[in-house]
Amino acid sequence: MVAHDTYAESIPADLTARDEAARRHVLREEAARLRVPPRDARAQAGRPALPTGGFPGSAADWEARLATAEELNARLRASEAFTARLLAASRDSIQVLALDGTVQWVSEGGRAAPDEAVVGTAWAASWPEPGDRVAADVALAAARADRTGRFRAPSGSRDDPRWWDVVVSPIHGPDGHPERLLAVARDVTEAHRAEEQQALLMQEMAHRVKNTLALVQAVATQTLRSAPTVEAAMKAFNGRLMALSDAHDVLIRGAWAAADLAAVVEAAMAPHIDAVAGRVIAAGPGVSVGPRSVLTLSLMLHELATNAAKYGALSSPSGRVAITWDLAGADDRVLRLRWQESGGPAVAPPSRGGFGSRLIERSLVHSFGGRVSLRYPPVGVVMELEAPLAAMQEGTA
Repeated sequence: MVAHDTYAESIPADLTARDEAARRHVLREEAARLRVPPRDARAQAGRPALPTGGFPGSAADWEARLATAEELNARLRASEAFTARLLAASRDSIQVLALDGTVQWVSEGGRAAPDEAVVGTAWAASWPEPGDRVAADVALAAARADRTGRFRAPSGSRDDPRWWDVVVSPIHGPDGHPERLLAVARDVTEAHRAEEQQALLMQEMAHRVKNTLALVQAVATQTLRSAPTVEAAMKAFNGRLMALSDAHDVLIRGAWAAADLAAVVEAAMAPHIDAVAGRVIAAGPGVSVGPRSVLTLSLMLHELATNAAKYGALSSPSGRVAITWDLAGADDRVLRLRWQESGGPAVAPPSRGGFGSRLIERSLVHSFGGRVSLRYPPVGVVMELEAPLAAMQEGTA
């Protein structure tokens, strides 16, 4: 077959392309020459001369054999070209290794996983981290033992690594035993980053759930301690839970990273807004606050609004509530928030502090290191809060 290929390749390509009859003529001449080899050539080689008949078969037979060889060679070249295109189109890193782990062949995509994996080098040693090199050695040992090895490892720069899911499998020889090894690495960088982000979100969610449960426990304890009856305790507790629920809705819209203060105020005051125009006025610059601040401020506004609906400005059709805030300071900025009631019945200081006043006077100060004052002038309740903006924004993105 090799001899046939050599003779076929000796045919001029332009002659084959231009004139099919000429190609057949050349083939017939080659067939005739093969059928009758020179006698002196065999004599010089020390072999007896062939009979006059030469090689068996007619010129047509030899022409058919040469044509078949030519067709088979064309198919082989087309198959090799298709395989090369297939490997070039693959996004995976494909490498052929010797049994000792030496790189023998690398696909175009394989040159990136890792960067140092080149022909003639030790494949396992090319992984940058010592732990990854150990994992590569373990995968090689598994493949040599006629099993499949697998691990995940990064390559490239530490600041922006590419992550690879690597599978090492045996390439069997004619005897059925591993002859070489095949290492295929798939780029899973995006999936790896998504898994890291999901794990981080789960940890953050667990932390927030614990904080929320602790807050609910504190609300329940304070409500039961100050309520005169079980019915009153249930009503107050349900209202406070709804305030927490509304606060969570605001946080969810902000992907639990932050929430706009105006949205927090709107959610907390929504149950108390009626058809009377200007009943509740909220004004201030755009300020983002963190998850902990959202929950605490929501509860604070809920308590102020509930008291205003029972005894203060919101218990009268002419009553009004103004909630305003601004930022003070240049470097260490301070958030200032003010609650001002007006137009309602005359107000008197309570005989004893309830849950709302304790939440406002203690929790906010302890949580954010600020200052708060709660006053009861006859014209309406006034609450003023000042807290470091950085503390209020703790946990924001």
